[in-house]
Amino acid sequence: MEPWTKPDRPDPRLEEYRSRFPAHVSRSEVRASDPRASRTAVRGVLLLPLALIATVAWSCLAFGVPFAVALPGWLEAVRGLLVVVLLFAAILLWVFAWGLLSVPSDVRRAIAIRRFGERYGLVFQRLSSAPAPLGILFAEGADAAPRPPRTQHPAPASRFRAEFALSRGALDDPALQIAVATYTGGRNDPKAPRGTFRYLSTRLPRRLPHLMIDSLRNGRLRTVLPGSQRLSLEGDVDRHFAVYVPKGYERDALQLLTPDVLVCLIDHGRRWDIEVVDDRVVVASAASRRRSDRAEIPALLRFAELLGAELGYQATTYTDQRARDPRTQIAAAGLRLRRRSGVWVAVILAVVVAAMLAFPHILGWVLDNS
Repeated sequence: MEPWTKPDRPDPRLEEYRSRFPAHVSRSEVRASDPRASRTAVRGVLLLPLALIATVAWSCLAFGVPFAVALPGWLEAVRGLLVVVLLFAAILLWVFAWGLLSVPSDVRRAIAIRRFGERYGLVFQRLSSAPAPLGILFAEGADAAPRPPRTQHPAPASRFRAEFALSRGALDDPALQIAVATYTGGRNDPKAPRGTFRYLSTRLPRRLPHLMIDSLRNGRLRTVLPGSQRLSLEGDVDRHFAVYVPKGYERDALQLLTPDVLVCLIDHGRRWDIEVVDDRVVVASAASRRRSDRAEIPALLRFAELLGAELGYQATTYTDQRARDPRTQIAAAGLRLRRRSGVWVAVILAVVVAAMLAFPHILGWVLDNS
């Protein structure tokens, strides 16, 4: 089948966005925005020699590199404790030094993103409210029940911290948000496929069936979603994405993922994971560092415009005949994708460990009786 698109064709609107993203922020702008940034960085510089000394001392005591250290008899007895203390001290000093040194860079990053957002009516927040637990990307959990619409029930606390956020609409529930998310959930909370990622979250006119469009450039979701829910699509789609649909909603997915929507995905979103859940589209990008801001933020903003127009139109005409109110609701079977069970993984792991532990005994028994 002939490919639908030429993915590398230029987009004038995207080029305009990227050209208007600040390429440089001067030191004077950083000082004017945060006078303490430079002083904080100086403190980080002063910590570097201490971190280096602690690292060398640990290496000398633990490995004798670059030279061995002979301790007095009363200290030799606690050499192991000293090695552990120096290791943790070195790690903490390096972490604190790096954190202090990065403050001017974070201020420069914030200035650039805020200036870009102001040009397009977006509100900047250094720390913002991340989306509540929702779907797969934002760690809702396999057993969580989909919550009622926002007007009927307050959203639970997010398991992520959102930084360097650009938002449009109410700040506590923006219609559009581009930010960097970092997982902050507890040890027993549901986990997300990525610990840190840049995301776009944008609102749709109504709830839609749960769809997961996994970019094959990373393939992170194969262990999360069973292959029985994967939907094969025509054209170049299967070369770029694995599309997952709730059982029984394959025809609905084809109704929503029209050729125009798929062209938009391939041309502009083939590097990202895209999740449609409730009345939200969430796009996840692995490029979350400062050096990718100028490329990713304009690209995500442009993608929100294009996908919002294409998928938004399909959403306004979509009906779910299984639901009580087909024009506004989704039946329970389509609200969430089924997750891959972790029970079998645990069973297989337990069997492998048991076999490894039992192998020497079995081998010894065979040799003794042969």
